[in-house]
Amino acid sequence: MAPVKMKSAGAPDKIVAMQSPGEEMSSFDDVRQHHIDVCISRKTFFDNIVYLRQLVAPSKLCVVMKSNAYGHGLAPLAPVAVAAGADYIGVCTNPEAAAIRKLGIDVPVFRLRMALPMELEEGVCRLGIEEEIGALEQAAFLSGLSQRIGRDVPVHLNIDTGMGRSGFFVEDEQTIRRACSLPGLRIAGVFTHFPTADSSNLQGTQRSMELFEQCCLSLRDVLPPDVLMHTHNSAATVRLIDRRHHMVRAGAACFGVRTSQDFTNPEELKPVMSIKTWVAQVRDVPAGKTIGYGGLFTTQRPSRIASLPIGFGEGYPRALFNKGIVLIHGQRCPVVGRVSLNIVTVDVTDLKTPVNWGDEAVLVGRQGNEEITFEFLADLFASVHTEINLMFGSMNPQIRYE
Repeated sequence: MAPVKMKSAGAPDKIVAMQSPGEEMSSFDDVRQHHIDVCISRKTFFDNIVYLRQLVAPSKLCVVMKSNAYGHGLAPLAPVAVAAGADYIGVCTNPEAAAIRKLGIDVPVFRLRMALPMELEEGVCRLGIEEEIGALEQAAFLSGLSQRIGRDVPVHLNIDTGMGRSGFFVEDEQTIRRACSLPGLRIAGVFTHFPTADSSNLQGTQRSMELFEQCCLSLRDVLPPDVLMHTHNSAATVRLIDRRHHMVRAGAACFGVRTSQDFTNPEELKPVMSIKTWVAQVRDVPAGKTIGYGGLFTTQRPSRIASLPIGFGEGYPRALFNKGIVLIHGQRCPVVGRVSLNIVTVDVTDLKTPVNWGDEAVLVGRQGNEEITFEFLADLFASVHTEINLMFGSMNPQIRYE
C-alpha cells in the first residue's frame, strides 16, 4: 500500500494512506493499554453486597451506583449488584437509569438528587425512576405529570435534618403535608441524609435521626403504612446498624472503601478496585539535581529515581507531588517532584533489592506485606476516595474486570 500525497488549501502537504483495491482495512480493536492496569473484581463487589445484605436484613438494601458506579463501571457491575441481592439501585442521571434498563434490570431505581424539569418526564415515564421531592414546586410538577399519564408517580420525601443541600426543612411540616396531599403522588419513601455519619463524633448524626423520626411520627396520618423510611448511608450502615429503618443506601461500602479515617469498615468489606503500573526507566541521579516541573524536589544525595508511565492524565492526583507513596518490591517508595500529565517519579534509593525496567509498581492495592488504600491517598491531599476512584475509572478506557 503506497502513500499518496494530497494537498489541502492553506495547509502543508499531508501523507494519506490509501486503501488498495481489494485490501481490507486492518482492525486496531486488539490494541491494549499496556502501561496501567485498573482492575475491578466482580467477585469482591458481589461478596461485599452479600455481606451488607445479610447485615441489614430484614431492611432493604439500595446499592448506590451513581457516577458510573463511582468510576468502577455501571453496566458491568449492575447485574452483579442485583444477583447479590440489591433491592434498589441508586443513580443521579437519566443515562445511568437507561444503562440499567438496557440490561433488562427491573429493580426499582431511585434518583439520589433533586431532578430538573426536563429530566422528570423521561425519568418517570420511560425509565421508571422513583424521584425525590424536597420542594412544593417539584411535587406540583410531578402531580401534574401523573394527571397527564394517567397513573400515580412514586416519590420519596426528602427531609433536611442537617445536610443543608436540598429537601423540606424538618420543621416545615405544613409544606410537607401540602405536598403529600397533591393528587397522583404515591409516597413510596421518606428519607434524610446524614452529613456527619463518618466523623469521630456521632452526636450530630444521632440528633439528625431523632429529628427525622419525630417528623415521620408527626406525619404518620398522611404517610402510607408501607412507606419506606431510609436514613443510613454507608458510614451509618456499618456504625449504627441497630438504628436502621426500612432501607439503607450504601455506596462506598459496596466498593470496599470508607469516607473517613474516623471509623473502620468490617474486615469482610474489601476494595473492589486496584491499580498498578510498571517502571518505565530507572536513573542514577547525582545530588543537587531537580526533579520535574517547577523544580519542586532536589536530590539531597546520589539517588535512584524510577519513572512511572502514568500521571494525572491516567487519574493519579496531581496534588500528590512530594506526598504520594507507591509500592515497588513490596516496599513504600515516595513520589518526588511534580506529578506530570503522564509521568510520576519515585525515589527507590532505599530499596533493599535493585529496581529494573518493567518491574511492577502498585499505586492502589497490596504488594507483599504492604498496602496502599484509596483512603490513605485521599487523606494526603484532603480529599475523599471517590475523587480518586472516579479519576482512575474515567480516564482509563480499558478497565479490566475479573
